[in-house]
Amino acid sequence: MKNKKYQGEAWKSFRGDIIESDGFICSHCGRNSFDVVLQVHHTKYIKGRKLWEYAGEDCITLCRGCHAMEHGIIMPNYGWEYICDEDLGDLIGECERCGNNMRYAFHIYHEKWGSLQVGRQCCDNLTDSLEASNHLESIRRFESRKQNFIKSSKWKDIGNTHIIKKNLFEIKVEEIDKIYYLTIHGKRSTKQYHSLYEAKSSAFEVLENGKFIDYCLKHKIPLPPKFMKKE
Repeated sequence: MKNKKYQGEAWKSFRGDIIESDGFICSHCGRNSFDVVLQVHHTKYIKGRKLWEYAGEDCITLCRGCHAMEHGIIMPNYGWEYICDEDLGDLIGECERCGNNMRYAFHIYHEKWGSLQVGRQCCDNLTDSLEASNHLESIRRFESRKQNFIKSSKWKDIGNTHIIKKNLFEIKVEEIDKIYYLTIHGKRSTKQYHSLYEAKSSAFEVLENGKFIDYCLKHKIPLPPKFMKKE
């Protein structure tokens, strides 16, 4: 049985005016009255008032689906905010929105639904952004550049020492008793590496993310000419 409070002429007239004011389309998804059933949503409720005793600005037109999302009956596909992300290392995660397996988990938040862990496509769709896609593109670019550096033909192998220049910094990897030691710009790291690949990766990362430059500035180590300020 239909609720009688939605059957009166006053409500029908008020409802029609609101929907007409919004151009006969859902204010959230943009679909029109030919595609969906349109309803009126009250953005606030005032105790004692009838449904039609509200200012026009307190009501918006929504389709049935968006109206249900607004009231928390079904999970909304809008209003989500990107919070952070993490690399799970492999396809061991499951998107809490669509159920697909994922390696990169994106954490999003909705003020009415709390937090959700989703994959790239669901993150982009729910936040109405390219936050996840741009992040993964940045990761792919970083990994591609690292592999190009590691495999570069510019590496010079002299006995157990491997030397290259990157961004004007000289990088040297020495092997001593099957342990690898990394030296950048004359500064030898105290960390020991168990493979040449690991040492080269570390060198690339600290130069690519700027951490080595920060280290030099902090300890007042002269930088190559490229970085020196002109007088």
